[in-house]
Amino acid sequence: MPLPRPTPTRKVSAGDSASEVLEVIPAVMDALRNAMRNHVGEQLSVPQFRCLQFIGQRPGASVSAVAAFLGVALPTASTMVDRLVRAGAVEPRTAAEDRRRSQLHLTEAGAAQLAQIRLGARDELAHVLDTRSAEELRTLRAGLAVLRQVFAAPSP
Repeated sequence: MPLPRPTPTRKVSAGDSASEVLEVIPAVMDALRNAMRNHVGEQLSVPQFRCLQFIGQRPGASVSAVAAFLGVALPTASTMVDRLVRAGAVEPRTAAEDRRRSQLHLTEAGAAQLAQIRLGARDELAHVLDTRSAEELRTLRAGLAVLRQVFAAPSP
């Protein structure tokens, strides 16, 4: 059941806002996942895409960090990273501070592949959002700016 929308006489609370975020974000995530799946192609599985995206957002990440992000065991993440390395999308580099540790970076090909997937997904989402008015889109962007400020991870 939808929550009551604030009126000029009804105070907006953090709890009501949190409930609305919990109600809406899963549907947004489903749309994002579907858009990404539609553009991943046959060369990548969705988990491999998520791995590629994680490494792209966190250059120098370890295989352990990939495993934690994906919620998989270390051997599973290691196998996935090895496949991406063999495919030429990821390059492991020895960490300067600890030569036993490997840092993962996207190759130019991996970055280009990721950019192509994102562009396709962006176009698909834009097509869906194109049904909204300019005012609704401005409101959406203002709300997203708030979410970005509140939830954005600090830069590494």
